[in-house]
Amino acid sequence: MAAVSGIASALVIAMAPQALANWQSSIGSAATGFESQRWDDESYSEVRFKDCTQQNAIGKFTKVALWEDNAFTPDNNHGTKTFTNCFNGDDSVSAGEWTGLPTDNYYFRLQDTDGGLLWVRVVAVDTTQAD
Repeated sequence: MAAVSGIASALVIAMAPQALANWQSSIGSAATGFESQRWDDESYSEVRFKDCTQQNAIGKFTKVALWEDNAFTPDNNHGTKTFTNCFNGDDSVSAGEWTGLPTDNYYFRLQDTDGGLLWVRVVAVDTTQAD
């Protein structure tokens, strides 16, 4: 029984979401409410979308909010940015910056996908304001 307990505990730890500082990924077929992976941050976060497409949307925009992931209290919304430029072709980028953030874990949430499903070829999170 102890061995089974130990294995179950190891799986929970291995499956816990990792908080990465800078990372890159993509989004496929996401709707309003989609949440990204978490990352560690202090002071500054930038979220960039490159090459966006939508299915069944009315226009061409998405609203991206930065959320602070609080363990024992409700998460804090640090504001929403509207992304439109990333819909203008393969190399088009939309970006949102948030500054003055407390040290914590963060994620972004799609607050509005204009009624459609969103694809983003490149999603990048940067926590270094100096670049």
